[in-house]
Amino acid sequence: MPEEIEQRLFEVAKGQDQIMHSLSAEMSVKTSLYLVFTAFIFSASIQIVNFSKDVAVPCSRTAIKLCSASAAFSLLAGIMLLVAALVREYKVFPTREMLTWVKSMGSYSKEYPSVAVESPSEGVLLELIDTAEMNKIESEKKAAWITAGAALLFIAVALIALGGGFAIYAFFSRPS
Repeated sequence: MPEEIEQRLFEVAKGQDQIMHSLSAEMSVKTSLYLVFTAFIFSASIQIVNFSKDVAVPCSRTAIKLCSASAAFSLLAGIMLLVAALVREYKVFPTREMLTWVKSMGSYSKEYPSVAVESPSEGVLLELIDTAEMNKIESEKKAAWITAGAALLFIAVALIALGGGFAIYAFFSRPS
């Protein structure tokens, strides 16, 4: 393989690995923000349930049911987001091991010149590509959990909005 093409492939593979690591950091920040919002929605749902249980109007029961469902969905969303936040095994390019491997390949080639061996640059490039691909798989798993948690969180937001509306209506329509 021409050296120019090989060098370009190294740059592309290294860039892909850097993208995977920065994507992981970005997803961690998003997960943290979603978790904070989830705690807020859960807490607000419980507050509306506590507020509505003292109002003796039929609408308050609807508010309690909707906000209880919102609390349940936000709790499930929080669990999924916590799973997404678990420490993942992101692979780091094994520089020391690759250096040892390249040195051993050189001595092996000198000892057995008639045996065809993989060139050190190809081996390093393949390892770099494998590292980026493994990190991509981990990021995709994390993204799936975040997406599921966010979907449940959005359902919880809709339910709390409806429940809050019923709670406000119940408060203002209660008998004086």
